[in-house]
Amino acid sequence: MSQLFAESRVPRAARTARGVDIALVVYRPIAKLDVDRLVLHAAELLTCRGPQSGIHGAALRAVETITDGALAIQGERIVAVGTSSDIIAAYAAPDIVDAAGKLVTPGLVDPHSHLLYGGTRHEEYESKVTQRAPETPMEGGIRYTARKTREASDGALIGQALGDLDVMLAHGTTTLEAKTGYGLEQDEELRLLRLTAGLKHPLQVVPTYLALHVLPHEYARRRQAYLEQAMAALPEACKLAPYCDVSCDPGSFTFDECLQVGEAARALGMKIRVHADQHGDARGALLAARLQASSADHLDYASDEGLRAMAHAGSVATLLPGVTLHLCEMTPRFEGAVLGPAEKPFMPLVARRAIEAGTVVALSTDYNPGSCPTPSMQMVMQLAARLYRLGYAETWNMCTLNAARALDLGRDRGSLEPGKRADIVIWSVATHGMVINRFGVNLADTVMASGKVVARSGRLV
Repeated sequence: MSQLFAESRVPRAARTARGVDIALVVYRPIAKLDVDRLVLHAAELLTCRGPQSGIHGAALRAVETITDGALAIQGERIVAVGTSSDIIAAYAAPDIVDAAGKLVTPGLVDPHSHLLYGGTRHEEYESKVTQRAPETPMEGGIRYTARKTREASDGALIGQALGDLDVMLAHGTTTLEAKTGYGLEQDEELRLLRLTAGLKHPLQVVPTYLALHVLPHEYARRRQAYLEQAMAALPEACKLAPYCDVSCDPGSFTFDECLQVGEAARALGMKIRVHADQHGDARGALLAARLQASSADHLDYASDEGLRAMAHAGSVATLLPGVTLHLCEMTPRFEGAVLGPAEKPFMPLVARRAIEAGTVVALSTDYNPGSCPTPSMQMVMQLAARLYRLGYAETWNMCTLNAARALDLGRDRGSLEPGKRADIVIWSVATHGMVINRFGVNLADTVMASGKVVARSGRLV
């Protein structure tokens, strides 16, 4: 039905985190528009609005909030954002969600995970934490997980993945990137990719073919043969996933090896992701820039030159504080009866250098059984503050719009704006800082995906 609209300027309707008042422009229809759902009376509505290309530099330190905020939702999309009085004046809906006393934000986006895997790595982890050798020899590492994954049935892998997605969704994650990587051989990697692409869940999964993860022992003297079998899978992989990932790291593959596979993937229309420089500077950040990768992740030892090149190329820098915590990288180590230095006490500087280089910085779980077995982006936000010394606004921007940008989805989600997908979290606390200040409990009260309520009080509905 056609509507006539009148413009109404509402001064002091919204206030940024720095206390700067902004004017909102609301177009009031002469008659109310019917929509599916209204979310009203949020104590604070955090929009995380910014450029579709992502937020960087000093802009990371500011967020837009609306007191007594509200949303109007039609189908899967947000149609209006503003104060409750303005939304109530303009829209009517059969379903009203009362967010009084609560924070409302975009759904969280997790742009790096390894969702499908077999086995667990908890036994080897105790030895790492205590620095004591196990009483009996045991397998461990990525190759062990690959063996357990090959042994697992399709049904077992799917069942575990769906259970993990339930947990992620209940904690506020509404979009997830999921890599393969625990097949290590062409047939097994494609098996994992088919299973990932076929997952049906309210949490949207974006599949990635991890072509180069680690080199199987049997290929130690046949590296080129391994690259060729990885590339042989690309024609099938490009039908199942938009992304190809390569690991450019001293313990994995070289710049030239990753470039060879990455260029082959790009020739088939795939976009690139990079595991970069986790254990040393392998020029992974420079590789990401060369391949115009959507993101490069880890970056512990990335050079300033590489980070600047990423910023120029538009590659997102995705940091993984859960890995820093779980691998005890900032925890001092025992050296006899005294404590020695931590392995990576410099990690807060990695975050600061990435920001100062001008890159769009995102955060992610890197959910996997070995280096980061947490499925919770809430935990990642809380660790980003405690380990990397990131501020509240920086952290929220990195887990919403910038994380969506890492998946080339910045125009579709990651912020609360008209036209964007209605992925929304209503929190049991009143302000965005409290989500980061508190830790150890699930603070997501209600989760909406594509306009539908999908979880309440930690349970799927």
